[in-house]
Amino acid sequence: PVKIATDRFFKKEFHDLEVEKIWKKTWQMVCREDDIPEVGDYHLYEIAHLQFLVVRTEKTTFKAFPNACLHRGRSLRTCSGKRAREFRCPYHGWNWAIDGSLKELPAEWDFPGVREDVNRLPEAKVATWAGFVFINPDPGAGSLEEFMGPEMIEHYARIRLENRYKQAHVVKVLRCNWKIAQEAFLEA
Repeated sequence: PVKIATDRFFKKEFHDLEVEKIWKKTWQMVCREDDIPEVGDYHLYEIAHLQFLVVRTEKTTFKAFPNACLHRGRSLRTCSGKRAREFRCPYHGWNWAIDGSLKELPAEWDFPGVREDVNRLPEAKVATWAGFVFINPDPGAGSLEEFMGPEMIEHYARIRLENRYKQAHVVKVLRCNWKIAQEAFLEA
């Protein structure tokens, strides 16, 4: 066994590195496709201080956007929801369609020259696999299939996860570093 210094579990410098090198750069499972079954249904995904709105924009299409108005960074939504037609900032009312395109800039005359900068919400990469929805905030990331690799995909093919469903959804906030929670379930 190799001992790991405990400061990796509580120092802010390590947390900040994990956000930059892991959470902003890797594929992450967000939800099941059936968690957002209808066009306009969306899931608010949070990791560290990052938030993303993952929305079903068409029957088989999903998109993900940072949950922030492009003007002042105000959250566009505070929780997951159903049948959205738009994401409107509660501060000035700037408004984007569920596909990320700009719908409306109220009082645009007060904000000359911003339309080009805010005409689309930035997108995170989105992929689906076996009934799950994944995102990767890194625009330069490879595909989910490349990330998973053929061995993993083949390994899970026989389980047919796409034919499964979530019978219950339980959430528990653990007041600890994510590595402690992860290691608690990797005892084998």
